[in-house]
Amino acid sequence: MKHTILVVDDEKEICNLFQDTLVQEGYQVLTATNGKEAVSLGKQNRFDLALLDIKMPGMDGIEVFQKLKKVKKDMQVIILTGYGTLKTAKEAMKLGAYDFLTKPFDLGLVKNIIHQALERKKEG
Repeated sequence: MKHTILVVDDEKEICNLFQDTLVQEGYQVLTATNGKEAVSLGKQNRFDLALLDIKMPGMDGIEVFQKLKKVKKDMQVIILTGYGTLKTAKEAMKLGAYDFLTKPFDLGLVKNIIHQALERKKEG
């Protein structure tokens, strides 16, 4: 069974980049460019992992994380940000994020981290 990944970033180019890359890796990919859309997709679809941008207009990534956790308790989350602050990283990790990556990121590294997070989900 294919793993499904939800990519949430207010930059459409980032969503497209992840979608293209992850589909080539054999994943199904859903994308959202804002928090409201992400929460809606989360309620309507099954997914295993979310890549969440922190800085988004309206609802930030931490708020999206909190809302998604209510409906997807077993999902893995990787936080993406161009504004990596220790405070935000700690907040994300307290919520149960698997990892925290600062933009610009190495796609090979991101693919490895996604694979590791999904392996952990399978074990858990």
